Amino acid sequence: MKTRFYILIIFLTVGALCALAQKKITPVDNDPNKPAQPTLHYYDQHGNPLDEPVLFMAELDTVVSVRPRPVYPLLYSASVGFNFFDGLMSLFGQSHSSYDLQASLSLHNWFEPLIELGLGFADNKPVDKNFHYQGKPSFYGKLGMNYNFMYKSNPDYQVYLGLRFGFSSFKYDINDVTINSNYWGQSNHFSITDQRASVFYGQAVAGIKVKIWKWFSLGWNIRYGFKMKQSLPQNSRPWFVPGYGTGALSAGFSLIYTLPIHTQKLEEPIEEIGHGDPYVSGGIPEP
Repeated sequence: MKTRFYILIIFLTVGALCALAQKKITPVDNDPNKPAQPTLHYYDQHGNPLDEPVLFMAELDTVVSVRPRPVYPLLYSASVGFNFFDGLMSLFGQSHSSYDLQASLSLHNWFEPLIELGLGFADNKPVDKNFHYQGKPSFYGKLGMNYNFMYKSNPDYQVYLGLRFGFSSFKYDINDVTINSNYWGQSNHFSITDQRASVFYGQAVAGIKVKIWKWFSLGWNIRYGFKMKQSLPQNSRPWFVPGYGTGALSAGFSLIYTLPIHTQKLEEPIEEIGHGDPYVSGGIPEP
């Protein structure tokens, strides 16, 4: 009886081993033509977490920075303008004026090199002062550049920062100078004439430009000036510098005519992320 039981156990064991020996193992898929499977990425190439997981092809890099690119032609337009801000202020009693003509080129609607040529003069006789300052009409010139922050938007509207470098050589008189002597009870009157000075200065500019009709626009800006080099007479100091004003802060208001050279944008550049075959971000790669 025991012998038959042992024979049955041996028979079952041998059968189980045979069944295991005959079990098939799934082969490894080595098909070289099978398309690569997309990989889900949670971090960019710098290790920063992404807002949403993105699917990329296996050979693609993660997100790279997109550089700013121009969307308008290199030489897009040319403009001429007339700054008459001081003319308006003279109606409210301002005693000095600088008028200038401006010419500029629009490069990609992005950078705007420009030149300003003008004439400045002053005639100031303060009520509570003891002198009469007269600045003779004198020329000045400026070279500068504007940076348009709206370079991808409608060129009819601009918001910009800029820099100017100006120079003026000018003459002035200080007349009717009165010095009272309380000790002697007398007053002395004299004039300081034919004074000559020259000033090289810079200006930081912030402004806007708005189209008003067809090719005409209005421009407003404020300027912060700083004198860089000056040659002054020994007997006096100029109260007014043509193109600079009487202090560090000044402003401009211009009527501008723009001559369009190109009227269409460039073709929008395709922004690529990484390298490799085309794909759809966040979805299944395109075939």
